[in-house]
Amino acid sequence: MCRRALIHVLLSLGLVVLFGAVASVEAQTGQTCGGIAALKCPEGQACKFPENQCNVADLAGTCVPVPETCPKQGPPICGCDGVTYANECELIKAGARPRRQGACQGGQSKSCKSNADCTGTEFCEFKAGTCSEKGAGKCMEKPEICTEIFQPVCGCDNKTYSNDCFRRQAGVSLKATGECPGAKKPY
Repeated sequence: MCRRALIHVLLSLGLVVLFGAVASVEAQTGQTCGGIAALKCPEGQACKFPENQCNVADLAGTCVPVPETCPKQGPPICGCDGVTYANECELIKAGARPRRQGACQGGQSKSCKSNADCTGTEFCEFKAGTCSEKGAGKCMEKPEICTEIFQPVCGCDNKTYSNDCFRRQAGVSLKATGECPGAKKPY
């Protein structure tokens, strides 16, 4: 009798574990992403952040499914990176935070040749890896606060920043991901 009861308990426990795993897979859509732990979304999903939270450190979002190809049309949306995206799908796939509905001022970020061409809260960012003022850059917003997650990047000033946010906060373009060879860490 005791043996039969034990078998029923183990079978019941196995079913609970099995159904819990199924529920866990189903619950992945809508799970929290980003935040202080920099949580990632499952394959085929991306993190959707709340609107107008551009300078919020450790911002959490929600995992949403994203198609392989986004529609070509849709209401435009201005990203915190100063880029106007054709629609929300494009913004989410780019991993950008939404600033507001509609196009950014001037349609796209303002072109620049140096930080002097941008406002006091912006810096002139050149294409990653170029560090050249020969081509035109884009005025990008400097973040006000940054997370302390260590994901080093090398700035065009040959300084290693503990993450990309600190590099942007310093108003420096990106030379490469990872630490600069032989450079000291400013942060």
